[in-house]
Amino acid sequence: MAATGHHHQIMSILPKNRRWTRLPIDMPVKVVTSKGFSSTIVEGRGTELSQGGMELYAGIMLNPGDMLEVEFGVPFHSRMTAIVRSRNGFCFGLEFITPLPS
Repeated sequence: MAATGHHHQIMSILPKNRRWTRLPIDMPVKVVTSKGFSSTIVEGRGTELSQGGMELYAGIMLNPGDMLEVEFGVPFHSRMTAIVRSRNGFCFGLEFITPLPS
């Protein structure tokens, strides 16, 4: 994706104190959790995304330390393994086990 003037303005107003820049998004994702041999897939929404993690809204019971997979449909189909770092109701802060490619 080519950097546009508008994109650059967004980058410059984001706080610099995080390891990765967070971009506000609104993206449907699938959340895959596994217990034993069974997997559960629920629909969720990503509302913030960085190379190192994302903020997720999903109607699912997860606790900090839980592992899950997040499946993205766009811009390319991919699945990321993540760990829950924080929870506020049905809003979860996820950290990707492997950062997204830059």
